[in-house]
Amino acid sequence: DRYERERAVLLGGVSHDLRSPLARIRLAAELLPDTAGGQAAVASIVRNVDHLDRLIESFLDYVRASELSMDEDVDLAVLARHAAAQFECASEDLVVVAPHTLSLPRANALLLERLMANLIDNALKHGRPPVSLTLSALPGCGSVCIVVEDAGEGIAPHAALHLQEAFARGDGSRGLPGTGLGLAIVRQVVTRLGGELSFDRSAERQHVRVTLPRTL
Repeated sequence: DRYERERAVLLGGVSHDLRSPLARIRLAAELLPDTAGGQAAVASIVRNVDHLDRLIESFLDYVRASELSMDEDVDLAVLARHAAAQFECASEDLVVVAPHTLSLPRANALLLERLMANLIDNALKHGRPPVSLTLSALPGCGSVCIVVEDAGEGIAPHAALHLQEAFARGDGSRGLPGTGLGLAIVRQVVTRLGGELSFDRSAERQHVRVTLPRTL
């Protein structure tokens, strides 16, 4: 709707404008004298700049999710492995189960990689390892399925819709870093691809499932 579009434009503009001063702050910090006390100060400044940069990237992802064209043929298996590698987790804490290749036409590689990265990030932050990312082609229905599982308590059924709204935070995540945009970005991408997003729990595992049609 109009409100969502205006908010996306505002977020995109502010986020873009913040990138340059953050880069200058980081450069200035790295040029500080290399003393024992200075090293600690530089490390603290760089750490906080990196955190702000990740927050800005989340804002930009939210804008991109509604704007980028869905006109690419993507390999979900390649994107899944790349998304998981960003977290540098031990192999027993984060597992990718995917075929060698799994194509999805009329999509967007950047948005789908961010979708999977956001689901993994949520599972690692709010759930418990081991976390798994599983990709599969559903036989007979022309769809693909992306499932992220973890051993946490999961999302209460009554909270699932609320947590898909922009800037929504669950009670258990109030003290954790983040923007509350992760599931909102996932929902936007899934909606644009004509798919479904669902949450369920079985055998002490929480499942977040994305089903995407291969043809629209």
